[in-house]
Amino acid sequence: MKLVTGCCKAANIFRRSEDSVKNSIVVPPCDQSTSTITTLPEIHSWQRHDPLRGLNIDPEDVSSLTRRMSTSQIMTTFTGAMMALTFLAIIGIITLVQTVEGKPFPAPDLKLCNYTVRSFEGCCTLPVRLGSLKKFDFQPQLPMRVRPAAHLIDDAYIAKYQRAVEIMRALPDTDGRSYLAQYRLHCAYCNNHLYYEGREHPLEIHQNWLFLPWHRLYLYFHERILAKLIGDDEFAIPYWAWDNQSPIPPFPGEIPKAFAHEWSLSPNAINKTSSLYDPDRNSCSKNPQIVEFQNFTACPLPQNKSAVREQNAQLMWTQAVSVSVTPLIMAGAPYRFGDDGGMGMGGIEGRPHGPVHVWTNTKDMGTFKDSAADPIFFSHHANIDRLWEAWKTLPGKYRKDVTDPDYLNTAFTFYDEDGDQVSVTVAQALDLDLLRVKYQELPMAWTDKGTVTEGSKPTWSFCNPKSSESDIAEMVKNTPRFKEPVWLKEGPVTFKLKRRPWLSDRHGEELLQIKANFPWNSSHLINVFAFLPDANYETSSIGCLEYIGNLLSFPHVGQAPAVPPVVNFKMGIRRKLELMGRAHLKEIVITLVGEKTIPSAPPGAQGETGITLTSLKIIHSKK
Repeated sequence: MKLVTGCCKAANIFRRSEDSVKNSIVVPPCDQSTSTITTLPEIHSWQRHDPLRGLNIDPEDVSSLTRRMSTSQIMTTFTGAMMALTFLAIIGIITLVQTVEGKPFPAPDLKLCNYTVRSFEGCCTLPVRLGSLKKFDFQPQLPMRVRPAAHLIDDAYIAKYQRAVEIMRALPDTDGRSYLAQYRLHCAYCNNHLYYEGREHPLEIHQNWLFLPWHRLYLYFHERILAKLIGDDEFAIPYWAWDNQSPIPPFPGEIPKAFAHEWSLSPNAINKTSSLYDPDRNSCSKNPQIVEFQNFTACPLPQNKSAVREQNAQLMWTQAVSVSVTPLIMAGAPYRFGDDGGMGMGGIEGRPHGPVHVWTNTKDMGTFKDSAADPIFFSHHANIDRLWEAWKTLPGKYRKDVTDPDYLNTAFTFYDEDGDQVSVTVAQALDLDLLRVKYQELPMAWTDKGTVTEGSKPTWSFCNPKSSESDIAEMVKNTPRFKEPVWLKEGPVTFKLKRRPWLSDRHGEELLQIKANFPWNSSHLINVFAFLPDANYETSSIGCLEYIGNLLSFPHVGQAPAVPPVVNFKMGIRRKLELMGRAHLKEIVITLVGEKTIPSAPPGAQGETGITLTSLKIIHSKK
């Protein structure tokens, strides 16, 4: 490991520019006021490659520990002067220096997919690379492609899209541009079939910080292939704007016309059946039903559409605005080359992303293996990509991309519009202007405290009938403090936690931190509420004012069995407390509830299988 004590000198050597982005040379930000310290990337204890690992010390506890201990106390805490010096040196590493050499993932060699023991799924029958692996380069000569809202495109655009996918489906399986090859590429990545020489475990792109950039790049190359097949560089995949809860037709929450119609509109169609139609979609997801975010089930109860729209808008605000207040909470857990697997979803990966998959098409979209078999997958993820971009414009000091070099320099392998294999880094995915992509603007009324339509007022309500000031005071008085360990399955389990509401913005965002013994190879569906001790997973709405976030995990074929069974999960809470009128309280009552277990269900759909809570406390994102 190389340590930099003169960060500004290093920054002068590796100056960040468009050229450095192209070549994936990334340097963390530098504090110009000193030559010995620099602003570190956000410290997040999901990270397992840290100097304190062998001492069983949480990095987030180091600064508070040193504030409480004098130097002499530190010396006596450890046996021998060498241990004390080691501890002080470790503190110096964390707070005073920058790591230059990291562990980003190199671009995977797709032929190593064939080495997996699970290749029976067919994901690994990928087109072979005939030449050398190309390096991706931006194409500034391309026109800016505007991805339109899918519910607003006309029949001519639908016909063009149908024709492009039909041509793609007709390509031979040995062509990396074919629909089958694109589907298998997604399966190879998403169902964990890509290995590295000398590494025991495969690459994962779910439940970690690679989820958003990988899907952005997958969309990019898929879109470029379609554009070249029809000779139209301006062609762009439409996005399914299911976050928009407008009650005015055409309804954004319905399956868009392009995917709902069984017959092709293209005058040059080879087949009468639309290339965008999937007969396996759930019957209850067909129009005029609208997508909902409450449940991970194919067919929820009969809909009250007004209630669903309110609940959806409120969930969007909670997850994107209130919960996802730092780069890592939005992106997901750090994940570096050599790690056993992903250890934490990003702010919108669980909800709303997950329920849209299952609500639409359980057979295809409901599995990691087959999700890309349904063409609506691409419009769904175009909206996730749009929300990621929009998130950076929402109020808050920390809404920006992750700057960790291991994140930025991680690389993937895709098929480009010529059918060649190309490597591309996460850093190259972060600027949509350089990718020549933008999104048609559409109102996002939910960003205004969860409203359904622009100009309307929020419709939140407390689900706890006892929500007066005196009721809350009595609740706090009678609720026990957290004492580890606590077993949680369906729950509810309820505790009160201390807050420091007087802390200013310089301490960062206020977060709820949940630590637990957490088996990653079993399913976990947990909702978190504030001041709702009688909460129930099935009946307490995500539209409750008391709902503050969720903790979710879905195992799948190919997942590394050796992922450490621990989680250190964080969610922003201050904005929701302000909305509740309770941001001034010095104590908060937190309740966690798990989904009812269904033993007969397949793996990943069994509900909450149980975790052991080891720590529950309120922290701040900056020390």
